[in-house]
Amino acid sequence: MSGRPPEQAWFEKAEQDLDMARRAMLPANPFPPKTCYHAQQCAENCLKGFLVSRSHSFNSVHDLFYLSQEYAHHQPAFRQMRLAAETLGRYGAGVRYPMEDFVDPDEEEAWEAVRLAGEVAAFVKSQL
Repeated sequence: MSGRPPEQAWFEKAEQDLDMARRAMLPANPFPPKTCYHAQQCAENCLKGFLVSRSHSFNSVHDLFYLSQEYAHHQPAFRQMRLAAETLGRYGAGVRYPMEDFVDPDEEEAWEAVRLAGEVAAFVKSQL
């Protein structure tokens, strides 16, 4: 074992996802759906990392609203992540699979997703 905290791997994945979200919006070839997907993954990995840091088990899901509610049991401050969880949560499956009534996000929505993912990451780290 490396001696590093088990949640560290979750936070490293989250940082990689946030970096990929930003890269997917490079001006030469922006790709908003992938940006939103990686923003969602960043938030998900941060939330799971926090639960791991508290030795809290959780269902293996990609549902940000569920995960944020699991956090609220530990720290009520996580309730403020509800809007970010709802917004980013749409991108877990919607941008990856053909889904009726789902419209791919545009560039403005993609940048908003990046902003929200960054806020979630900063917030989670502030709660450790």
